[in-house]
Amino acid sequence: MSYDEHDAAMDDFYDRISEELFPEHKEIAIEQFIEERMQSYFLKNPNVIHPAIESSNHAGDLLQVSPSCALVMYTTAIELYLKAVLLKPVLYGMVHNENIAGLIVDSSTGQAGFNRYNKLLTALCIQAAQIDLASIKGKENKPILKEAEDVQSIRNKVVHQGYRVTPEELGQAKDIAYLMLTEVVEPVLNNLELVIASNEAGFCVSKA
Repeated sequence: MSYDEHDAAMDDFYDRISEELFPEHKEIAIEQFIEERMQSYFLKNPNVIHPAIESSNHAGDLLQVSPSCALVMYTTAIELYLKAVLLKPVLYGMVHNENIAGLIVDSSTGQAGFNRYNKLLTALCIQAAQIDLASIKGKENKPILKEAEDVQSIRNKVVHQGYRVTPEELGQAKDIAYLMLTEVVEPVLNNLELVIASNEAGFCVSKA
């Protein structure tokens, strides 16, 4: 896909959000913001994590049946962890409207990759749980967001070109989905005094 005015506008939008939330030379109560806004969002939407975990579990069921389909589902899980579980609660805290936050996330992500909100997610994870995303690396020994973008590119080839994935590519997708949950999402939730549990609707986020 070509880079157009919409892409440029969304890149600028995320840069401005990052600067507003995580300014380098201005002291703000970011811990309080994260604790109040993100925790409030998760408790109001406890099953927000269910689709991501279900997608990953479904991918596991497809490993022997169709590696290419399994990779698609692992990629879906990765995107949901980043977009629905981490990014959307922050935007919701800013605009105070879940529907608008969802529209912003949906309109600014997709085949373009994770690069445009790399800065925001990196700052969020550092402030929320002292997690440096650049230090978390997958099978290719690249930062997790870069490997997630690589996996997303393979997924796009599967969907749009009928590409058949290799065992190594499938292993990378599985590894990144697992790391995204255990090394990123869970520590952020735990630092907010939240845990992954279950209720009648499936996997959920609840108070520790």
